[in-house]
Amino acid sequence: MRALLALDGSPSSLAAASLAASLAWPTGSLIDVVGVAARANAAGPARHELEPMLDAAAASLSRESLVVRRTTVVGRPGTVVVERAAELRAELVIVGSRGHGPLRSMLLGSVSAEVVDHAPCPVLVVRRPVADSLLVAVDGSPSADGAVRYLIANRILAGRPVEVLSVAPGPDLPDVAPLPEGADRPLEPAEGRLVEDRWRAEAVAANAARSLDESGYTVRWSIGTGDAAHEIIEAAANFGSGLIVVGSRGHTGLTRLLLGSVARNVLLHTDASVLVVREPLRVEAPEEAKMPARVERSEAVSV
Repeated sequence: MRALLALDGSPSSLAAASLAASLAWPTGSLIDVVGVAARANAAGPARHELEPMLDAAAASLSRESLVVRRTTVVGRPGTVVVERAAELRAELVIVGSRGHGPLRSMLLGSVSAEVVDHAPCPVLVVRRPVADSLLVAVDGSPSADGAVRYLIANRILAGRPVEVLSVAPGPDLPDVAPLPEGADRPLEPAEGRLVEDRWRAEAVAANAARSLDESGYTVRWSIGTGDAAHEIIEAAANFGSGLIVVGSRGHTGLTRLLLGSVARNVLLHTDASVLVVREPLRVEAPEEAKMPARVERSEAVSV
C-alpha cells in the first residue's frame, strides 16, 4: 500500500502521526512522511522546526518490511499534499483536521478541506490520536460500496469493532405492528414509502455488515431515520466511535461534485476522525515497496 502522511507541526498533525502509527499497515507498504514547511514570512513552521517531528513519526512507523520516506517540502500546504499524493500514486492520504490557520474554533481547516476535495485517493482526516472502533455509513450508493470494499481490501483498520449504519429518510416511525385478524386496511402512500425506506436501509446495512464480517471484522449494524449527516454524527457519539468511514458521494445532489453534502457535513460537524473514500481505488501493494524496512531521508524542496 502507498500512503502519504502530511505533517505541519500542529496539534491535529501530531494526532495524525499517532493514528498512522497504530494502523495495521500491510507488508510491503510505502509511507511517505511529508513535512509541509512555510515559506518565509508565511504562517506555519519552518523546516528546522519540523525535523524532530518528522524523525519521531518516521521512527514510530518503522517496522519489518515497511518502507518509510521522510521529506520536507516548502510551499502552499494544500497544493503540496495533493501533488505529492498524485506523484506517489497514493492509496491513502492522512492529514490533521486543522493546521496553523487563524480560526481555531473551526473543526475543519482550509488545507484539510482542500485535500479532501482534490486528492486522487481516499483521505483520512484525523482529530483524535486513537480510533478504537469504527462507524461505517452506507446507503447503497457506489461510493458507499467502495468504502466497504476499501476496508476489506486494505485492512489497515482490521481488529477494530465496526458499527455499520444506514439512514432512512423521513420522520421516525414505530415498528410496524400486524393488523388485527380480518383487517385489510392498506398503508397510506406516504406511510408505505417510509416503511419501504426503512426496509431498504435495513437491507443495505445488513449486506454491508455481512461483507465486513466475512472478511474478519467484528460487526454490528443498525439504522437511523432522518437527516443522514446528523444521524451519522449522533450514532458515532453514542457508539463511542473514534473514526467515521463514509463514501465521498451518496445518491443525492450534483454528481459532478467531488464531495457530497452528507460527507461534507459529517466532516464539518463531527469531533471524530473521518475517512472519506472515493473511487477509483488502488489496493495492490507496489512491487518496489516490497523490501526490508528502512527510513529514507530527503532534502527540502520548494513548490
